[in-house]
Amino acid sequence: MKKLGTVKNVIHDGTILLSISETTAQDIPAQGARVYDQRGGEVGRVARVFGPVNAPYVSLRPRSNVDTLGLLGTSLYLDPEEKLAPKRTQTSGRSFINHARSKIGSSRKKGVKQYRRKEKPRKK
Repeated sequence: MKKLGTVKNVIHDGTILLSISETTAQDIPAQGARVYDQRGGEVGRVARVFGPVNAPYVSLRPRSNVDTLGLLGTSLYLDPEEKLAPKRTQTSGRSFINHARSKIGSSRKKGVKQYRRKEKPRKK
């Protein structure tokens, strides 16, 4: 088993938050990866990875029979032999910038009037 991180918090809906330290891009788990406790029992699955790149956070959806509050401060692990689905990549040819540029002029195309600020006459 490979150490994933330490449980930092449990949200009111039962979601578990882990902090990962000293990671590389290959160490970050994919969405849906199974997470285990130190005894080898399955705790839940990775729901989301977020936060800074050098020290990301992971949110887990726990199984129904897991005592989430009892996990605070403990370490959780990944199974290194588990085959994971590849991470999503951008499939469309449009990048974020091109997508934003296409949205800029959209209000004119739909017939929405563009109002200009009226200039005040200058005093002589």
